[in-house]
Amino acid sequence: LFALCPSIACGGGNARFVAVLLVSIPALLVCCIFAQFAGLKVADFAASVFAMAAVWPFALLRATGEQLVVLLHILRNLGKILICPKMSSRISLKSYIVDFCGMLLREGVTSPQLTSEQVAEKCLGRGNSSALKGRVAIVTGSSGSLGLEHARILLKYGCHVVFAVRSPGKATALIEDMKAREEMSGSSSVLPVDLDDLSSIRPFVDSFLKLGLPLNYLVNNAGIMTPKEFRASKQGFETQFATNHLAHFLLTELLMPKLRETRRSGAEARIVILSSVGSALCRNVDMDLCIPPAPEAYNGIAEYGISKAMNLFHCRELQRRCAIDGISCCAVHPGVIQTGLTREGNADSTVLYDSILFKWMHKDVPQGAATQVYCTLSDQVSGEIERGTCFWYNCGPQTAVGVTAPGVRDDLCGKLWEISEGLVEKFR
Repeated sequence: LFALCPSIACGGGNARFVAVLLVSIPALLVCCIFAQFAGLKVADFAASVFAMAAVWPFALLRATGEQLVVLLHILRNLGKILICPKMSSRISLKSYIVDFCGMLLREGVTSPQLTSEQVAEKCLGRGNSSALKGRVAIVTGSSGSLGLEHARILLKYGCHVVFAVRSPGKATALIEDMKAREEMSGSSSVLPVDLDDLSSIRPFVDSFLKLGLPLNYLVNNAGIMTPKEFRASKQGFETQFATNHLAHFLLTELLMPKLRETRRSGAEARIVILSSVGSALCRNVDMDLCIPPAPEAYNGIAEYGISKAMNLFHCRELQRRCAIDGISCCAVHPGVIQTGLTREGNADSTVLYDSILFKWMHKDVPQGAATQVYCTLSDQVSGEIERGTCFWYNCGPQTAVGVTAPGVRDDLCGKLWEISEGLVEKFR
């Protein structure tokens, strides 16, 4: 059926025509042999083959057309890297092809395909629903996709999870739905925060502190990816810079006293930051020119890469500053996952999801959340940090590449911190 129905296999934007082709040819030969032994009339068999041939061209043309559009966009990006200052000043052919695509390839090839559930069971023990009793986590962007899956796992093992979200009503409904579907031994709070508005961060932190809870896990999960046009945050900053980095920087700074207090009490304290292999896109980061990003220099994929590089620089500086406190800090690449992050519909981001070149390495949401769950719960993380790890994917320590790699531009970690402090000072 798969061989004889390529219209189904190629439909819905799923470009699987190569697989269909590879299966159809040997399948047709097998059908011929079967028809010979079964005594099928030549006319009947010819009619079947004709029916397949009638559908094949339309399905093949559709799927081929979709892939040609994606391929043309990739080539257009490569061309822009060569001739467009907005991209060439920040992305090179090496950083795009060797660093970024090479890192994606390595991540896809070495993926263990573990889910967040499997990681949690390995770290805490299967069915140990009280393993995280007394611990507290804040997860930004926890009303969907990776953040919701991360929060679900923590709740299942007894953690108190603070849902840091823009839409409290939506989060409350999702929590009730989770509790109806499976047993959750943990409790939850829902507090509003808009990471596109720095003025909302201090009220969120004050609301959390009034709960009188410790803070074991701060998960900076929320993010945005490659808007088509420059879009300003409430304070006028480019929205990827504001959401992916600056708001989380301020949030982490304001919660640092509580994290240190929790650690001094003898409990563990960790910060998990969602970065990406997109950080490898950057050939260089000129802090004086690109922070904050200017509207006239905007390029979606370049700004996304820089914001993810900032996440890694932020993590590395946190590791240096928090070492004396015993607070663990991790930057995580979840994988290529089709989540709400791509809701902007920019071809710069959807190329990763629509191209047959990348489809084989896709992960679902439980697999995508596995590494951030690992960095939150695994007892291996502290030792990995001591050995110099700052970047994790595929549920284990990895090597950062390009400008964010240790030893390349270490000065940018401190410089980013200083610039970010100046930008958020009046919102503390």
